Amino acid sequence: MSELLKRDSIVKILSVIFAIILWYFVLDSTNPVEWVDLNLPLSVENEDTLKAKGIIIKDSNFPRTVSVRLKGRKNKINTVSQNDFEAILDLAKINEPDTRHLQIDVKYQGVDVFNYKGGIYFQGITPRHVDLELEKVGENSFPVKVITTGTPRENYKVISVNAVPGTVSIEAADEIVDSIGEVCVYVDINNMSNNMVRKLECVVYDGNGEEIVELIGKLSVDVSIEFAKEVPIVPTVIGRPARNYADGIHKVIPEKALIAGVADTIELIDNLKTEPIDIENMSATTTKIVNLVLPEGIRLVDTQRSVYVDVVIEEVSVKEITFDKDDVLIENAHASNSFKCEVLNENIKISITGIRQEIEKITKDNLRLSVDIKGLGEGNYKRPLKVVLPDTVKLLEDYEVEVGITKTN
Repeated sequence: MSELLKRDSIVKILSVIFAIILWYFVLDSTNPVEWVDLNLPLSVENEDTLKAKGIIIKDSNFPRTVSVRLKGRKNKINTVSQNDFEAILDLAKINEPDTRHLQIDVKYQGVDVFNYKGGIYFQGITPRHVDLELEKVGENSFPVKVITTGTPRENYKVISVNAVPGTVSIEAADEIVDSIGEVCVYVDINNMSNNMVRKLECVVYDGNGEEIVELIGKLSVDVSIEFAKEVPIVPTVIGRPARNYADGIHKVIPEKALIAGVADTIELIDNLKTEPIDIENMSATTTKIVNLVLPEGIRLVDTQRSVYVDVVIEEVSVKEITFDKDDVLIENAHASNSFKCEVLNENIKISITGIRQEIEKITKDNLRLSVDIKGLGEGNYKRPLKVVLPDTVKLLEDYEVEVGITKTN
């Protein structure tokens, strides 16, 4: 009896073992074990915590993807989605700049992959660590130097140029901050005349004048530029000087003024006039202090409102000049050769008047004399003498010459 029971137990055990083997065989054929490699994006977190600790990453050229190998039955593997994973590089774990390696944490459905118990097994993460090159942060403030290039529009000048802010705070590795020589910003003003505000990038140079590559595009400031127009000052003179006196060339000190204001108004202004200076019955040169007349919306820049005007009053001089008859041009003479036209006066004397300074400049060669005989026939005639003079002098009186017209055949 005992033999029978013993034999029956052995059969049962073998049956169970066979059933298990069969189950695994069926399982392996219908739901086999599979291996899968997934590439996950690496998320860098808490980078701002480094700044608070005075640390920066000198070289950020580390891998931005992570490969994860997992193992499991086919039905489990098929449920895996890349979106269920997170690969995290947590910079909050860095406390000292001498940290050289930082572990990458990978989570599946919010659980660390090596603690997950859901029928999926994680075999490895590549890379497991990230190599870091860290440095202590240096920070300092530097003035911004604005450099203009080009030339403004004619008669315009730059009267102010400012960077806002006037200084920039630069935070970088100690060795970079220590190497900074100057911070510049360049603005092209070629052919410009209107005020402007423009945001521009700063260029940071080291002590040798070389641009610091690590700071390219990192800094910018607003640059404001104001222009003014330079115009001559013109004295306004009213009245007439005393008899036998004339007003000369009046000198203004300063000769020019800088004006600023509404661009459209400035565009139309070619000069600034003074308040009227009355020279009625004056017989001597004098200096007057007068105010400039400013159009509405215009202000002076680096120019006083009051200017000095040397009012030049000079005694009138007379100068006599003698011409030969051949010096007189005959206008509108007969086109045919049947008439002879000539001035009969052997010598023509004229007197010109003006201030001495201008009279002394006039010579015989400066003047042009002519007589018009249009429409005249044979005979002798008295005709007005035309004299072309500079504006600064005039004839003392009107003159006539005698002209003879005769037939030649």
